[in-house]
Amino acid sequence: MSGLPPEAWFTLVVLVAMFITLIREVLPPDAILFTALVVLWGAGVIGIDEAVAGFSNAGVLTVALLFIVAAAMQETGALQGLNRVMLGRHLDRKRVLARLLFPTAGLSAFLNNTPIVAMFAPAVRDWALKNNRPPSKFLIPLSYAAILGGTCTLIGTSTNLVVSGLLTASGHEPFGMFELTAVGLPATLVGVLFLLLVGRHLLPDRRTPDQTARAASREYGVTLEVAPDCPLIGQSIEQAGLRSLQGLFLVAIERQRRRIAPVRPSNRLRAGDRLVLFGVADTVVELQKTRGLLPVSADDLPEPPPDTRDRRIYEVVLSDTSPLVGKTLRSANFRRRYDAAVIAIHRGGQRLDQKLGEVVLRTGDTLMLEASPGFRSAWADSTDFYLVAQLPDAQRPRHGFARLAFLTLVAMVVAMGTGVVHTLLAVAIAVVILIQFRCIGLPAARRAVDLSVLVVIASSFGIAAAVLRSGLADAFAGGLLGLFGEFPPWVILAALYLLTVAMTETLSNNAAAALAFPLAMATAEQLAVDPRPWAVVVAIAASMSFITPLGYQTNLIVYGPGGYRFTDYLRVGIPMALIVFVVTMVVVPIVWGLHPA
Repeated sequence: MSGLPPEAWFTLVVLVAMFITLIREVLPPDAILFTALVVLWGAGVIGIDEAVAGFSNAGVLTVALLFIVAAAMQETGALQGLNRVMLGRHLDRKRVLARLLFPTAGLSAFLNNTPIVAMFAPAVRDWALKNNRPPSKFLIPLSYAAILGGTCTLIGTSTNLVVSGLLTASGHEPFGMFELTAVGLPATLVGVLFLLLVGRHLLPDRRTPDQTARAASREYGVTLEVAPDCPLIGQSIEQAGLRSLQGLFLVAIERQRRRIAPVRPSNRLRAGDRLVLFGVADTVVELQKTRGLLPVSADDLPEPPPDTRDRRIYEVVLSDTSPLVGKTLRSANFRRRYDAAVIAIHRGGQRLDQKLGEVVLRTGDTLMLEASPGFRSAWADSTDFYLVAQLPDAQRPRHGFARLAFLTLVAMVVAMGTGVVHTLLAVAIAVVILIQFRCIGLPAARRAVDLSVLVVIASSFGIAAAVLRSGLADAFAGGLLGLFGEFPPWVILAALYLLTVAMTETLSNNAAAALAFPLAMATAEQLAVDPRPWAVVVAIAASMSFITPLGYQTNLIVYGPGGYRFTDYLRVGIPMALIVFVVTMVVVPIVWGLHPA
């Protein structure tokens, strides 16, 4: 280290400062990494090309567009069926994790793991919020399962392709499609079992601000009618998941002028049934997004599914001067007066058993209503209401566009998996189709892109370039043989694995692979052993980023939505990394051997 150039020392200081601020959470991660990038750029460690490389990188742009694809799936409800299969109706965390992690790992073996996490993370988070479960218990396991699954085949992750290409360039045979399965599959099985049995207990039980607000949310009475096209028809109350909804209670079923109460788990749903429910606003809103469940308004008519761009859900509180006080919604001609339909009423925790149109309104009553986007601006300053507030993310999915959105997703995945077109082009075409055919609007598409995630990922490219260009990476790599040159080959192989993991956690998976590969080849040559197992170790270790959120894009994608802190990755990631390390160091010498070249 004494012979390091000044640029390397400066880069080391910046990296240490960056990690300290990340651990102490002085600023948001995107601000910290972007600041580090600018400091290294301003000091001349990297040039403009390296500094902006991440912001024009195809992988970063792909992640940005995948946010839009994921949002379109949510707006149309296209993945509701798949999410029900993966997440299930059971709320037992171990069972939910098993249903989530094994399919995720399996998909990641044949598709790039980044888009899988980008598409499933919002659905997992919404499921957790809907069922009053902390997203922090599910999103890191989702990322880790995708990372593990990606190591099972050549195309599962770009890291494997990078190392295979380097093998070819150095005069060796490239990896076969399933050559890495021998080590990737056992590592995946052991890793997923660790998450199910131990890792889930190490994850924080951290509630998001959304859930904290939900706990104090006001409760409403609402009636939903089962439409003829509802997929829940014929299912029992328990099968439909209407008994396990957190913060919502099914009071009764109204069926052909007959009232069924109390409702039993075995009662089956029929077309035309009206479900009388009582619960918090967020859960009411989530339930009415289900295809075929239509809120019944004060006119005692089910509200037809509107265009989600033309209708919004609002909460209004009646003032003491409101002309509605002392009247029913029906006698006050509420719909005609305000061009809005009341779908639920809250009154100080009381359960209002009357039909909405028959409730005599009082000062302070809170009405949940469906209206046009201009409702708030039209009535916010009116003396009729104390408060007019729009509920976020309350639009019902555009189920009529779900089939088109799902087919677009399937075509995109097939194109990516077969390599017919470049991954970025496949995703870009999908986004164009989804926008042009109105599966998602332009405003919603813009809101879907999480700039903080993109800034973190893009900034990491420039930081990695600084580590390489300054000579800091070469100094660390060059010390490997000096420290372990006298030990048996398997010890040096283990040291190479750990060094590659360290570079992955501080740089990125592909940068770590590109840097560790020549070191592995040189070491194997000096030891006069077959270089192939050394290349395998580099490929596996470069993908195994569990200890920090910085080394792998999937970890960064779940960082914010899970409400994680930097130290959360250390708590579960260190034992995960050690377990996979042991599996790799047992399997590689057995399968590939450390034989003389």
